[in-house]
Amino acid sequence: MIEKILVLLKKGLKFEEDLIENIKKLSSNRSIKVVDFDDFKKEDLAEIDLVLTIGGDGTFVKAANNVENCLILGINANPDKSEGALTSINIEDIEKLEELFKGNFEVIKRYRAKVTLNGIVLDSKAINEVYLGAASQFHSSRYIIKHNGNEEEHRSSGVIVSTGTGSPAWFYSAGGKIFAYDEEKLSFIVREPYYGKRIFTPKILKGELKKGEKITIESKRDFGGILAINDETHSFNEGDVAEIELYDNPLKVVVLK
Repeated sequence: MIEKILVLLKKGLKFEEDLIENIKKLSSNRSIKVVDFDDFKKEDLAEIDLVLTIGGDGTFVKAANNVENCLILGINANPDKSEGALTSINIEDIEKLEELFKGNFEVIKRYRAKVTLNGIVLDSKAINEVYLGAASQFHSSRYIIKHNGNEEEHRSSGVIVSTGTGSPAWFYSAGGKIFAYDEEKLSFIVREPYYGKRIFTPKILKGELKKGEKITIESKRDFGGILAINDETHSFNEGDVAEIELYDNPLKVVVLK
């Protein structure tokens, strides 16, 4: 049952006040909490039943990386400029929310990635991808990669571990294969691996992570290494170890009938 709603948007949005009032009306005056994109924290999701994101895909992703058990629906605030690949409706169709509150909707599952960094599970669960490598793209990434009992040291432009949702974007551009958002797996690809004559002869260049499987990457960079989940970055340098696996709690996305 949907009783408590969080609306995530960027302050200053055109017609913001009228928009919120309209949502309150359509929701039959259910409890609504409005949070600015820049101020959003995971704690804002406590006891929330539904998250409405108003913006583009970036706004949706910020919420999607942090949501645990509540529903989420994305509203594209500017369809002329935003692709809206992850949103369910456009701002012009806001009246369709009435069907949501009548219970006329379906829920689809989008699988996410869980990251453990130096033994600590990160709060963010990646709806798109996890990047591990150098912060500056003109620097090489240096790391040890472990997958399916195999291990080797690499020099490359970094590693992308993708969900099905993220696969049509950066992962695909890097040479990965697109797969469905509801496929219960992750895929990874090594970007622009360096092939040496003696030491560096990489073979672990791409693969899949099914439920219960993981990929482990240990950084060998002295400085300038990062682990990134969307716009959230963590230092990833000499001795840092990351484990990436399928998260067992997929995102529950509302699709209106």
